[in-house]
Parts: sequence; C-alpha cells; structure tokens
Amino acid sequence: MNLKKWFVATLAIMMVVSLLAACGGKSGDGAQDSAGNTNSETSGDTTGDTSAAPGGETGELKGNLVIWTFFDQVNEMAKKFEEKHPGVKVEVKMFPGDQYQTKLLTALQSGRDVPDIFDLERAYIGKFIDSPFVADLSAMGADELVQNYIPYVKELGVSADGKVRAISDHSSPGGFWYIRENAKKYLGTDDPDEISAMVDSWDKIIELGQKVYAESGGKVHLIANAGDVFDMAAYNVEPWVKDGKLNIDPKWQEYYEVQKEIRNNNVDAKLPFMSAGWGNALNDGSVVLVSMPAWAGFMVDNKDDKAVGKYGVAKTPLGFYVGGTYRAIYEKSENKELAYEFIKYIASPEWQEYNLNKTGNMPGNAEVYEKNLDTFKSPMFGDQNILKPYYEMVKAMPGLKADKYGEDILSKWRKVAGEGITNNTPYEDVVAAFKKEVKNAFPELQID
Repeated sequence: MNLKKWFVATLAIMMVVSLLAACGGKSGDGAQDSAGNTNSETSGDTTGDTSAAPGGETGELKGNLVIWTFFDQVNEMAKKFEEKHPGVKVEVKMFPGDQYQTKLLTALQSGRDVPDIFDLERAYIGKFIDSPFVADLSAMGADELVQNYIPYVKELGVSADGKVRAISDHSSPGGFWYIRENAKKYLGTDDPDEISAMVDSWDKIIELGQKVYAESGGKVHLIANAGDVFDMAAYNVEPWVKDGKLNIDPKWQEYYEVQKEIRNNNVDAKLPFMSAGWGNALNDGSVVLVSMPAWAGFMVDNKDDKAVGKYGVAKTPLGFYVGGTYRAIYEKSENKELAYEFIKYIASPEWQEYNLNKTGNMPGNAEVYEKNLDTFKSPMFGDQNILKPYYEMVKAMPGLKADKYGEDILSKWRKVAGEGITNNTPYEDVVAAFKKEVKNAFPELQID
C-alpha cells in the first residue's frame, strides 16, 4: 500500500471525536472512580507473566515503552504494569481527544517520534486497522489472548485479513438506567428483570411510553430520544459497505418506522444524547428509562452520596455499546516484544478484574464477566448484580469487523434519518437523501 496515499485519504475523512473519545473521556464504566465497587472475590490470575522476557535472562522484563493516548486511565495501566515489572519504565503521553488523530497520523506518516503503542478509539479504528503501520499481533500469539473475549470486542481489533492487530480491555456496553423510585411510580416495579421484560420489544416500549406520558400529564416520558434506537441498532445490522457497494440493511426501515412511532406517540422527550437536558433527565426523573453506556456514571449527580442505591439497570431490546478504546503496536517499533507484554497484560483477566473492581469498567474478557456475575456490586446500583444484564446483552451481539467507512456512513444515516423522524418524512425520501450524502462523501463507492 502507498503510505502517502493512505495518510492523505485517512486524514481527509477523519472524524473528530472529542466528547465520546475514550468512552466519554472518563476512566470508568461505573458511577465513579474508586467508587467502592465491591466484589467478594479477588483475582489471583497471573496471565501476562513470561518466562522468556525481553531484556532479561531469568524472565524479568526490562526496558522502556512509550504509549500515546487520549484516555487518562492508561496512566493506571502503566502504573500497574510497572509494579508487576519493576525493570520497565512506561512513558504515557496524553493528547486532547480532538487533536489526537492528527498528531498520530502525522507521526506515523513521517516516521518520527512514533510511540511503541498507540490507542485507537472505536469511532476511527476502522481507518487504521488495515494500515501498514499497525503490527500483526496474531503473529506474536494474540489469537490466544482473545480466545475468550466477547465476540464484538475481539472482532473490532481484527483486520480484513483476519489478523488481530489491536486489543481492548473493556466492552463499553449500554442499558436502560432508571431511578428506582421513579420506576415504581410509573412502571409499578423497580425490579430489573421485570422491567427488562416490559421493554423487550419496540411495540412494548411504544405502548408503555404512551401510558407513562398519559399518567404523568405529559410531564414524564419513557425514554430520552427516539435516536436511542440508532445506538441499539447500529451494531446489530449488516455492514454499510460490501464489495465496494453501499449496503443498506433492510432492518433500517423497520427501525426508522419504530423511531417515527416513538416520536409521534410522545414516547420520547426529544433530548439528544449528551445534551444538557439529557443529563438533567437522568437525575431529575423526567425520563423513566435513560439509554446509557456503562461508563457514563460521571453524568450522575452523586454529591454527598445521594446517588448510592438510587439506580437500577435493565436490558434494552437489542444489546449495544458506545465507544471503546483499543491498543495497537507500531509495526516499526524497536520494542515490539516488550510492547506485546504490555498488550498481554491489559488483555489478561488479572488486569481486567482489577480494573472492574477499581473503576467499574466492564471487561472485554468473558471469563471476567462470568467469574464476577454474582459478586460484583456498584454503589450507585445498590444490591443489583449489574454484570448480569450487560453480559446477557453483549454475548448475544454479533462480532463485526471495523472498516474505514462504517462509522462515517452511520453518522450520515443518523443525521438524515434523524431529520426525517423530526419531519415525519417517508422512508424512501430519507434513503434517497442519504444516498446523495454518501455519494458526495465517498464517490468511489457504487450506489444504486
């Protein structure tokens, strides 16, 4: 591949991601860092140890690593890795999320000051995963590291040729969060299993939403936005591009009609994701079920511990995730073996269980989910075993590879379809407008 062409093409279509970078720019999936998440079991796993390590003859790791990231939690990873391997020094360089891609692309293209390891966010990993700058981790044994991973977490780090080239340590799942007292008032229960059953289909959501709106005198809505369906549908459909041709999964028509029904029947509060009103609704109860990624606990007002035990989490009709940060090794790094030891560590149950208990980050490794299903607690959710609803959803989601088109085309669909929902536009007209947008952005694609 011509590196200059790859660089120019990637830079031209690069999407600036700031608010959602690093799964919201926060260092945890739970209510807060070091929030007192409790688990009656502790990990004794030593995965990541090596008996033949770079820099030492007796298995002791030695050397220096440089990691580039936009995610503050990498400092904690580096600290724990250094504690485990005192002979290693890890330098973490942090960059603002809206500058990171440009800095990384410039370094890769120039070949100067390139880090040994660099982070890639879900929103743009597809633009890097097949590039010649990203090392083949499968050749270093990574297939074994991810053999027990959640399928979609594994596949997002796999290139088109089937090689593992990037690995994440978390799964970033989402669910319906609710204030328990609010749920009792409008749904008649705060039990997560009962609520999950009440909203396990779009028809049930629409019917229940009409009931909540009527009984509250129009002051309370069941969900925040019809656009939540985009998140739930996005990674449960076919890829947007197949064999160089735009592919619109027929399911999108079903989801679009559902979204219009939600909007037309006052089921949603019309609050965009991450808007001020959306955040307020999560705290004031004006929305009963808020579609939330597990890492977004920082949105909850927990001053004086007033959120402790206040919330529950239920399953959504389709499992979904938001964000996700992956780690890759620079192909020309002089420290590839040592860098791989770091990748092994963050992929291990040892790190992921520590991370779960420290921050509430939902793991990428299914073994960590299963081991902690009955023991993990997060203060904000009281006695609920919150791993259960998340795990049931994530393990059912398809494993789909990232590509350079997917996230940008999805963004265009959100825009055009979102306008269509607001204006009650027929699906056929939305598709026609969408195709024009895609054609303008990606003239190389075949569009019928």
